[in-house]
Amino acid sequence: MKRNLLHLLLCLLFITSISSCDKDSELSLPPVTQDARNNLGFKADGKVWVNQGDICNWSVCDDNVVEGRLHKNQDGSRSLVLSAYYNDKKKNISQQFSLHGRNISATGTYQLKPGQEDNASFVVDMSQNDFYQLGSNSTFTVSITKLDTVNHIVSGQFEGVLEHYSDDTKKMTITDGRFDTKLTYSTW
Repeated sequence: MKRNLLHLLLCLLFITSISSCDKDSELSLPPVTQDARNNLGFKADGKVWVNQGDICNWSVCDDNVVEGRLHKNQDGSRSLVLSAYYNDKKKNISQQFSLHGRNISATGTYQLKPGQEDNASFVVDMSQNDFYQLGSNSTFTVSITKLDTVNHIVSGQFEGVLEHYSDDTKKMTITDGRFDTKLTYSTW
């Protein structure tokens, strides 16, 4: 009797563990930090999005590293470029968030504007042409809280509204955005 009960309990434990693998794991936003933790996260229309998964091209997979790059433009000005991915191979999901802010080269709050070569974009599903970007009726704010060129760290927060690339009546609201990553450099 004890053996049957033990066997039954082990079977129930096994079934419970298998069924819990099928459930979506709850994502949570990374904490607001300033020490290059390689994270970027936000809420897209209330749903949490974070960088996670591998980046795979052809047969090579690399870690999903948040790119934080200070770019020197041809005219001598600087631009901040941020990019991160969310990949889930089992669910065939590959999403990307990126922003490009021209003339961002110090701590402070910046309003991104498409006429100034600024951009923010969120690729939900490229195969379905489902992506959002900074449009003429969009607003997007980036606050740089740390830009350390000695220790190579860039951290900050962001929020705004993006427009669907082909239907400007569709909007996506980005809230609670935060990033904290290593800072790299590039030039033209």
